[in-house]
Amino acid sequence: MSGGGNPGGGAERRAFARVVAPLLARVRGGARTTPPARLARALAPATRMQTVQRLHHFPPFRPADYLALNPDAARARADPASHALFVGAGEGRTLFQPERLARLLRAPQPHDGAIAAPHDAVGASAELAVGLYVSSHGNVFMREIVTDLAADLTAAGIAVTVGDETAPIAARPARAIFVAPHEFFTLGAGPRWIREEVVAHAVMLNTEQAQTRWFALALPFLLASRGVIDLNAQMAALLGASGLPALHLTMAPPLAPALTRADREHALFRALPDAAHAAPQATTPLAARPIDIAFFGATSPHRDAFFARHAAFFADYATLFHCRPIGRGPIHAEGAEGGLARLAQHVGGHAKLVLNLHRDEYGYFEWHRIVRLGLCAGSVVVSEPCLPHPLFRAGTHYFEAPAEEIPRLIEWLLRTDDGRAAAQAAQDNARRLTETFSPARTATAVTALLRDG
Repeated sequence: MSGGGNPGGGAERRAFARVVAPLLARVRGGARTTPPARLARALAPATRMQTVQRLHHFPPFRPADYLALNPDAARARADPASHALFVGAGEGRTLFQPERLARLLRAPQPHDGAIAAPHDAVGASAELAVGLYVSSHGNVFMREIVTDLAADLTAAGIAVTVGDETAPIAARPARAIFVAPHEFFTLGAGPRWIREEVVAHAVMLNTEQAQTRWFALALPFLLASRGVIDLNAQMAALLGASGLPALHLTMAPPLAPALTRADREHALFRALPDAAHAAPQATTPLAARPIDIAFFGATSPHRDAFFARHAAFFADYATLFHCRPIGRGPIHAEGAEGGLARLAQHVGGHAKLVLNLHRDEYGYFEWHRIVRLGLCAGSVVVSEPCLPHPLFRAGTHYFEAPAEEIPRLIEWLLRTDDGRAAAQAAQDNARRLTETFSPARTATAVTALLRDG
């Protein structure tokens, strides 16, 4: 593993005895055994110390900030990094000072590794066997990521197995990627996978935004791993600064999944105009698309207020908005809501515009909604200002405006000649760019991380 010097040296062992051992005693003494606390017990001393050291090098984390945010840890004279990883993360505490995190996320980031990788490096990776793991109890969107990644790796000639937490641990391939570790290692039988030989030798694919408690829950597993993948360029760069091998990945455009009979009986599908019942084509020009504006996402105070303020404006357009209450938890692949992910992609393929509203003030470039549901479906995305992406450019591949100016931007794009021409140009530009995202390049970047991490 990389980073952190020599965690097995005498000074580090003494530091472990002074800092982490009391924390483990607290866990053994009856404190609630959260997955991060269980991880603290499962990791070898050298790996634990390296994990703590990586947090010290992770730019959003500052010990003084953590103690100010968590006064009880200061009163207990706990080591802030160890407490944050193995206690605070599992208890849903705030790990980072928000203003510092926001400043770091706005910093310039390097170019996308998956796109920059050369084609001719793939041949040497074809003999690899890779295991992709995702929780059977988690959000259906995580399964979509696994499906897309498996398709890219398989198309590049790599042997891929896909499993969940019910798979036999001993049968996993030597090269394993765990998607959404905050779900995999915490739900169902996932905690039984919390072992040194699993976590420290695996690559983790993070899906969560840094300001959320879900990212905090994932962080101990990210920092204890051999490498990380992130769909967000800023977070990949920040995790890389901790000493972890890190990859920002942009996968090839996904194939639109076919709707099932149950999907076609869903109330959402029945509400579509007749012209939107056929299978969508990403190449369909904007003028031929029957839905003006689409939005799929969880509710939040910011989103709710936006739609309430502009309800009269949107009533004048052919729209389909699906705002799911966030309190209902993740969307599971099975059950009444299992088809929502397929329906969202279907709708995106029939919409002129896909709307992207951030759930809070951090303004992430939401890969799933902007790229997967929007640009890869041939829709033009209209978004609030996003953190910069190394490949997709506002005004070229999609459009940005502050929330209060979005109605005016939509009206220009849909109801003026200049705006319609600009929207069609953005659709064409996005298609040309996404067509360069090949399975070969995904495989090159991912297998390089698996080999070298």
